[in-house]
Amino acid sequence: MTTETHVHRARLYKLASLAFDRPDDELEAALVSGDFTTQLLESADALADDELRDRAQKVAETAPTDPAAVDERYSDWATLFGFEKGGEIQQYQIEYSPGTLVTSTDTLADISGFYKAFGLSLAAENRERADHLCLQLEFLSHLALQTAYLDLDGDESGVDIVTNAQGDFLEDHLGRWIPRFNETVQDESHVAFYRALAALVERLVEIDADRFDADPDVFAETPPSPTEQFINDDSDGGDFRCGTCGTTPSPTGDQEPAQQLPMGDRDGPY
Repeated sequence: MTTETHVHRARLYKLASLAFDRPDDELEAALVSGDFTTQLLESADALADDELRDRAQKVAETAPTDPAAVDERYSDWATLFGFEKGGEIQQYQIEYSPGTLVTSTDTLADISGFYKAFGLSLAAENRERADHLCLQLEFLSHLALQTAYLDLDGDESGVDIVTNAQGDFLEDHLGRWIPRFNETVQDESHVAFYRALAALVERLVEIDADRFDADPDVFAETPPSPTEQFINDDSDGGDFRCGTCGTTPSPTGDQEPAQQLPMGDRDGPY
């Protein structure tokens, strides 16, 4: 893989994270200016996969391009994914996975461990759980871009560490539930933009799983939510599904170096 390949991978993950997040001024500006579709198509083309190109073209064709249409997209997002309108499509890994609350706790801890290993923590204003779609997409964007930097520096050891982490994360986490998420969006969303975007993400994850020799065991079906008691718990002020996705460099400087953390065995909590 070339440095350019990793840069385009990073951009696709970042654009998908931005588009699946609660619509804001950044997304509106990117859509109205045309930067969103231009960059999406450019990066999909650079990865040289015909199906990915086709799915990116569908996203571009259905993307809103003026402020009024973007405003309507906010209403669509809230209806499909937002707590304020009772959105039924979950954007959390745990909601698609089997297991108990103990398993779910292990899963969240494992995901958080990946973030911490690369010096990342949730932004102070973010109230999403670590397993949220946008956070996982943004994390892979970060790793892809870090791979490009390490490759430019000729740091083969660093590239190996980050490459293994991407394969592990796809195999243990994102790759396990994205197909179920895409199926849910195709079945339950009336918005062509989000259907096209979910299909694009599924293909991007498929390509990268193959690229990093990952073999995610995809969840068979959507089980009853193991975190219902968390979501309905009023003790902390309300639902987790609010705020803006995002990660930020951890404010502390005492994290273990990535290569010293127990990662790389592709043996998740399920």
